[in-house]
Amino acid sequence: MHKANMPTHQDCTTEVNLQEPLTLQEAAFIVQNQIDKLSPKTSPLAFHRIKIWIKNVNLLAWLRNQNEQTKLYWADRDTDFEMAGIGSIYKLSAEIDVDYVSLFQRMQNILSQNCPDLRFYGGLRFYECFENDATWQSFGAYRFIIPAIEIHRNTEETFLICNFNNAEKAKQILNNLFQNDAQHIQSSNGKDAFSPEFMKRTDIPHEEAWAKNISSALHAFKKSSLDKVVLARKSVFDFKTSIDPVELISTLRKNNSKLFYFLFQFEENSAFLGGSPELLYMRKGRLIKSEAIAGTRPYGATPEEAEKYGRDLLNCEKDIREHRYVLDSIQKNLLEICENVDTDDRLSLLQLTQVQHLLCRLQGVLAPDINDAHIIKLMHPTPAVGGIPKAKAIAAIRQLEHFDRGWYAAPVGYISRDVAEFVVAIRSGLVKGNTLSLFSGAGIVEGSEAAAEWEEIENKIANFMKAITSR
Repeated sequence: MHKANMPTHQDCTTEVNLQEPLTLQEAAFIVQNQIDKLSPKTSPLAFHRIKIWIKNVNLLAWLRNQNEQTKLYWADRDTDFEMAGIGSIYKLSAEIDVDYVSLFQRMQNILSQNCPDLRFYGGLRFYECFENDATWQSFGAYRFIIPAIEIHRNTEETFLICNFNNAEKAKQILNNLFQNDAQHIQSSNGKDAFSPEFMKRTDIPHEEAWAKNISSALHAFKKSSLDKVVLARKSVFDFKTSIDPVELISTLRKNNSKLFYFLFQFEENSAFLGGSPELLYMRKGRLIKSEAIAGTRPYGATPEEAEKYGRDLLNCEKDIREHRYVLDSIQKNLLEICENVDTDDRLSLLQLTQVQHLLCRLQGVLAPDINDAHIIKLMHPTPAVGGIPKAKAIAAIRQLEHFDRGWYAAPVGYISRDVAEFVVAIRSGLVKGNTLSLFSGAGIVEGSEAAAEWEEIENKIANFMKAITSR
């Protein structure tokens, strides 16, 4: 056992100073000792947070081996931050309509008390008003939790974090946490390929109904009631056996790491997960960053093909027009809540493994009285997943899509006292037992063709298709 120096305290956080990182088992032992030394707290809103430096761990391999019902995973697009978490010590959720102001005020009241590094992880549904769809029952109108155990990894270090507001429950979770063989947990050589046998696929809508939806949207454009609407498809895949969501996201990430990856599992055999290219916003203090992403082409099988598709995308009038709607809307929204906004001088390409998109980055300084509730209410849904104008596009989506979007294309992410990061939950899927429902959409503007848009959404789920068909 490596000797730890005296812990340091940052508000509610106890950080153990070490000369070198520990194994998970060594760290758990020290954490249990620290729990005993800390003054007991009886209020559910009085939190402790113990943070300890550990040796590098394969987070998804670790997460797969945990028996807790609640599992979380988050990784940013540049892999500057990766988190795996289990358990829940505090939850904010509702089954009815979303009140953004009330929700975020409750979170900030908790986070601002004495624990600036504490984080809520979770998401909201696409529509503010509730839809009675049992498929999304465990997710509700919104759900945010503080995990009991987190493992954080950045580019240089890995940390074990224990959050608790009840010492006995915390020690119980730690006792159950590391019963597996240490070598197996810390190894990345375990089974991590998606393995259930595929049975059948059902598309909602099917291709003929999709063409009718596109025709209806184009008719609305002619009446000048809509400039753009984003229509989605739900593709349901049935498998012979139940799906392990962590196994699936591990395979997805191995196939394409250049995305924001997320997994929210609040009950057994039910999880929402995906790999999104689209940042809704990142806030550090009053600095806010966002991105306008629209237009899609395949990446191609060779660098030459990638260059050809990218050049075509950068010069396509329809795609540039579609992107302009997104950029103008985000820019307008940021100008409402920021003292100043800077925007990239020209479009660039966001090139991923399967597809590439038009990209423009924006950043600004928030006005002093603006909080996350204002930001999300204003920016969601972006024209990249809703349309222009917003209210009419949402009405058209409700009329034409015969399924509940749930958390698809809605904000998911995390929030602490001073930092928040939310992405748009596209390229996503809902796991329920042995069923995987994949969601993907296409931006419809004047000049859109049903067959081309169908092919576009096939390209968007290509990362999932590669994962579930390569056994």
